[in-house]
Amino acid sequence: MRVNERFLIHRWADGCAVFDQDSGNTYALDVASCAGFDAIRSNKSASAAIEGAIRRQWPEKEGEAVAALVQDCLERLEDCGLIRAGTVN
Repeated sequence: MRVNERFLIHRWADGCAVFDQDSGNTYALDVASCAGFDAIRSNKSASAAIEGAIRRQWPEKEGEAVAALVQDCLERLEDCGLIRAGTVN
């Protein structure tokens, strides 16, 4: 971890905890939200990362159910302030 990074992240098998050094808040993210957060930080597609994580964790989910879960994850990340609205690809 670089000293000037905003977020401190602790990962485990089914998600991660994110400490925002700017706000002092800590967030527990499920595996799909963690994948989306990582993707945004790496300038990759958050939607694709979240969808991949959902499909790995819940292979029985299909179509609209997956799309709804992806949208829920993105909205939670925006609501927490971990990603900015309009930055999602």
